Amino acid sequence: MDSRNQLGVHSPLGFAEQNDLKTDSQRTIMIEISAQQARDFILEVQGLRTKTPCKSVLEVARRIYNIQIDTISVVSRSHDLIAFNRYPHYKEGSIWDYQKEGRIFEYWSHAMCLMPMEAYPLTAWRKSHYHEEMWSSFRSWGIKNKEVVEQVYNKVKEEGVTNSASLGDKKSRPSTGWWDWKVEKRALEYLFYLGDLMVAYRRGFQKYYDLPERVIPAGIDAEPPSDEEAARLIVESTLGSLGLGTQQDVRTYHGSMPGKKLWGGKKERVEAFLDILMHEGLIEEVRIIGQKERYFTLSLHAEKLRSSLESVGEDATVKILSPFDNILRERHFPRRHWDFDYVVECYVPPAKRVYGYFVLPILDQSNLAGRLDAKVHREKGMLEIKSLYIENDELKTSEGVERLKAGLQEFAVFHNCSSISIAKVNPRNMTRSVRALLES
Repeated sequence: MDSRNQLGVHSPLGFAEQNDLKTDSQRTIMIEISAQQARDFILEVQGLRTKTPCKSVLEVARRIYNIQIDTISVVSRSHDLIAFNRYPHYKEGSIWDYQKEGRIFEYWSHAMCLMPMEAYPLTAWRKSHYHEEMWSSFRSWGIKNKEVVEQVYNKVKEEGVTNSASLGDKKSRPSTGWWDWKVEKRALEYLFYLGDLMVAYRRGFQKYYDLPERVIPAGIDAEPPSDEEAARLIVESTLGSLGLGTQQDVRTYHGSMPGKKLWGGKKERVEAFLDILMHEGLIEEVRIIGQKERYFTLSLHAEKLRSSLESVGEDATVKILSPFDNILRERHFPRRHWDFDYVVECYVPPAKRVYGYFVLPILDQSNLAGRLDAKVHREKGMLEIKSLYIENDELKTSEGVERLKAGLQEFAVFHNCSSISIAKVNPRNMTRSVRALLES
């Protein structure tokens, strides 16, 4: 069987073999749903509010396609939080075991991400265009340092898995960024970017590189698809991961590069392609009441969307999301579906921050209901909530605060914290009740 069709029921890449093309006479009228139904469906497909949570990191990757890697560690890193919120038994850091076993791999998507190994063909297509897409300064550096690049490549080829620490002279102080990397480290990243090397695994967050043919397991298709096949995979993986989406979601879920390469980044060209897929019966159009944008869903998901989703329960514990979670990272998405404006303020000058350095959105039931600025003090085993903002009326009720308490306790346990402190609460009149409930 073709490796790109081995993913499960939530998998966009496994969609094609499970659906027969519909004839014109078999097509039904456009699906019409409420904004609340749309939110419920997105959270179900994403695995955030579902009766069928993921049972492994691999299931998470297959369900949402790409898991963003991030270095910020005031709380657990982005990739850990994304996995934890969909796989309840996840242990911090265990995501790298799946990479070392060859079940997931890392490369650029919308950012640096971990993806299921079966999705590699689309990455191969992406790599095939990166020689021409490379920014000029990087290309110039590669030409100028061609000899070093060749030496590093040959060392990996001859000696196997290699990390930057084993190359060149050891630096006297830690690196502070690309501009401060030693030349051998830059060569490794240059070769990785072009696809000549892959990350075989990470240890202590440090990358270990090897040749792609020694990283990609046997049976995985490593050949890039055609542009038309890539376009279909982009649509299928986006709609399969989000449940439903617009042309903008198709253009952004994998970052801007595929949309620019395939459709010139043009809305009308993406929608024209979506109309072709709809005519073939691969996708169906969805209307969300009160919104003007055209939405689409996979035909595989259409029947579920037409039926009422089973509730996850009104007492569902809140989830503390990563700012780079798949429903948040493209800022138009939470704004459109939840009317939730969000900015990662660690990239904002301190004087201009509104909520705090690294503020985490709060998911309560099917609502983005607030945010909190948190820091984990690992040596003390304490979760510090510097500020908590409760923005949704349902979270302000006694039942809502109970859900918040349960969610914070789960968040603390995940971080191996035995205590929680809360400094500032907004609205201020809830400060005493929130603190008292946590102390109880």
